[in-house]
Parts: sequence; structure tokens; C-alpha cells
Amino acid sequence: MPKTSSGTKSASSVAEKKAKYQENQKKLFEEAIEGAKKLRDPNRNSTISLNSFDRETIRTYLQSPANNEENLRNAARYLFYRSQPLYRIIRWYASMWDLRCRQVIPTEYSYTKENSIDKIRKTYETTLKQLDIYDIQGNWHDVALRCYLEDVCYTVFFRDDTDAFFYILDPSECKIDVRYFTKEFGYSVDMSKWRSTQRRELAEWLGSPFTDMLAEYDRTGTRWIHMPDEYGAAFKFNSDRMDLIIPPMVPMLQSISSLNDLADIQALKDQASIYKLLLVPMKVLNAAKTNDEFEISPDILIEYYQKLSQTLPEYVAASIIPGEVTNDNVIDFSTTSADKDIDRLAQSQDTLMSLSGGGAVLNASNITSTAAFNAWLKSESEFAISSLMPQIEGFTNRMLRNDISKPCLVKYFEVTVYTKDDLKKSLLESCQHSFSNRLAYNTLNGISEFATMAMEFIETDVLGLPELMNHPLQSSYTTTGDQGTVGEGRSALPDDEIQPSTERSRNDR
Repeated sequence: MPKTSSGTKSASSVAEKKAKYQENQKKLFEEAIEGAKKLRDPNRNSTISLNSFDRETIRTYLQSPANNEENLRNAARYLFYRSQPLYRIIRWYASMWDLRCRQVIPTEYSYTKENSIDKIRKTYETTLKQLDIYDIQGNWHDVALRCYLEDVCYTVFFRDDTDAFFYILDPSECKIDVRYFTKEFGYSVDMSKWRSTQRRELAEWLGSPFTDMLAEYDRTGTRWIHMPDEYGAAFKFNSDRMDLIIPPMVPMLQSISSLNDLADIQALKDQASIYKLLLVPMKVLNAAKTNDEFEISPDILIEYYQKLSQTLPEYVAASIIPGEVTNDNVIDFSTTSADKDIDRLAQSQDTLMSLSGGGAVLNASNITSTAAFNAWLKSESEFAISSLMPQIEGFTNRMLRNDISKPCLVKYFEVTVYTKDDLKKSLLESCQHSFSNRLAYNTLNGISEFATMAMEFIETDVLGLPELMNHPLQSSYTTTGDQGTVGEGRSALPDDEIQPSTERSRNDR
């Protein structure tokens, strides 16, 4: 909050503005929740549809990506629901985040000046409570999924004194127009798309900032209205380019489209292979002088043929053929190359999964050892979070500065649910050397700083557990063998130090 030098009157004015802002925030959230209930009329059928895309069309789009941003985005959406490998990979990336792993650092602490313990304690508590309201971990999954699928996710962050959520906007109605010093992006909304009665009603349900932006559009006629900084943020996976929106998985789209074409061809062959054709012969008399002298009258044969056709299953047909018929009077449409076609499809899918980052992990048959598995997870975790982590961290701190006068600084650990155990081990060793990482260590267990301190207070000051239970929980850190070794024998090697041959012999026991 900017400082003023106008005395009590200015301070009072700032306090009034803050109170009014908090009141508006609460009203805003209530309106947004009520609006969310009305976003879809259960009596109406959805009109959302996805167009199909083939590899040649995608290749054409890639020749001019800046002019085909929406087409590439729609192609990614289509293949996301059409392709199981792409669906799994994107969902896998979006679910690996763990933003509970963090440090909350008091910014008012001074190494050279006297620190006000009560003031720092109050700020620390206020920050922790505000972070609980934000629930960034619980709200981040849908945003991350959009970033991996479409490159950019345009959000409006609604919050009050109890809860918060990201409201995600249609990317075709938004454009990035600024990048904050906190690394994430700002954007403008095309308010001409909100002119219809239905969209105006939605704006009324959502309240500010949409009502304010729509009023500005009505007043000035300006289409692109900037989303206010205290509400909006755009998160972009390809953060190096503000002017180009390309889905991150676009290099895979052509390969996935080819794989889908191969699967469709195989499906047609499989479908054709179950069909049978029964041939009903009309034999000619042995002593016939002309070709139309049959053993059975055609009228009688046709009558029986019609009765036969009515009894045949869907995938079996019949036909009357003059003359003799061999091969048991049945034509089978199955081919001996079906197995080869299945192998070709399986091989193509394995190749795609192996070359697509996370696919190698999801296709677990290609992983030969725990060490290789862990190394690959570290590489994939870095790919998934390296560009988005600074943005969500900057956004969190920016929102805190909007809502709290002088909040603490939040630093997220650059780990995922797959890599945080290594950091936990490192922090545990630091704690044994008396470095102050106790709270940070517990955030890696998914327990917030406030919960850790509250449980410590309950256990120590309220329940008196240190006196009632004066022995520590038994572990390799609290027991020793006769020869001074940890536990009752040599401790197990970490997974990344196990050789493949050792791991195989261990699994064979």
C-alpha cells in the first residue's frame, strides 16, 4: 500500500478504502458462487462441439502458426479427447504439482535492527491464514491442465475471507498485453463478446470486475478492456513468447493424428474380419441343354433364400450364385495380416510414448530400473514446472500484497510429488545440524506451517505429551546396533544407487 503524508485524514481515507475493498471482495465471491450455479441451465442441451483434424491440416497450420493460433488450440483440444496417450500425458503433468511445499519468509525481519516479535508474529499468522484461503494447491490443477493443453490460461481470481477460486475465461476472447515484474502475465478481454443478453446476465452474476469492464465498454466503445491487476492473471507455458500462442504438445499432434488414422484403419479391418457371406448355389441339371435349366425352380429357391436371410445375424449375409460353389459355400473376409497390423499399431504407439516425455513413464514397460525411473522423473518434473513455477509464485505474492499490507514472502520449492522425497531427505539432514528447516520439512509432508505450529502447541502446551510420552518414536535415527551401525544391520541403499542387476535379484526373492 503506498505511503501518504497527509496526516490522519489520509490514513482514515486509506482505512476506508481498505474496508470497502474487503466488503466488495466478500460480495464479489458471493455473487460469483451464485453465478457459478447458473452457468449451465440443466434444461438446455450443450452446444459445444469439436471438429476433427487430420495430420495434413495440422501441418498446414504449423506453416503459419501466428495466423492459426485458434486452429492449433482446437486441434489440441480435439486430440486431447481423441487420443488416450495425449490425454494421459497432459493429465499426468497437471497432477504432479505440490504447491504445499513452500517456505513463508517474514520480510520485516532485520539482521541489523531490533525486530518486533509481536509484529512479525502477527504478520506471519495473517499470511498463513490468507494462504489457506487461497488454497493454491487445490485450485491450480485446472489452470495447469489448460497451460499444458493450450499454452495459456486466462484467469480471474475471486476470493473473500473464507475461500477463493480461479474463474477461467475463453482464450479466444483474451489477449496478453503486459508482463508483471512478478513473472506472470496480464491480459485484456474483448468485451464486445459480452453484449448479448445471456453474457450480460453472466456479468451481473459474476459482479465486479466484469460489470465495471462492461460498463466501460458501453461508455467508450473500446473492445479490449484490461482485466484489473488485482483480479486477473494469465499463466503461459511457453513464457518466452508473449506474441505467439502455441500448444506445448504441438510437436506431438501430427504423430498422434497419424496414430489415430492407423487405429481407424485397423478398426475397419477388424470390423470387416467378422463378416461372412453365405453362397446359395443354383445347380444346373446334368443333362441340361441350356444354362437356365436348374435342379430347383428359382421361385422356390428365392422363397427359401428370403427365409434364410431373415434368420441370419447382422454380420452374415447370403447371396444366390448360379452353378457350383466350393469352400463350404462360405466367404470369410478376415485376413492373415491382421496380427501384423495390430503389431504395427502397438509399435507405433510405443514409439510415440517413448518420444513424448511423460509417455515413457506412463508406458512403464520401457523402464528397466528404479534409478532410470527416478532420473526420468526428475527430468520430466523440471520440464513440467520450470516455466510455470515462477509465475504461480509471483502471482501468489502479488495477491498477498493486494490483500495484506505487508505480507510475508512465499517461496515454493521446485519439486513435484515425484521428486520431493529427495528434498525431504536433504532438509532432514539440515535439521539434524540445527538449521531452521523444521517447518519447511513438514510442508513436504503436505502439512502447512500453521498446522505444524498448532499441533506442536496442542501436543506440548495443552496435552503435555513430552512428559506423558518421554520416549521418541523408534526409527533408524533413534536406534543403534551393538557395533554403532544404524538399526540392526546395514541400511538399505537409496533407489538411485541400486544397480539394475541388484534390483532384479531383490525382486526375485
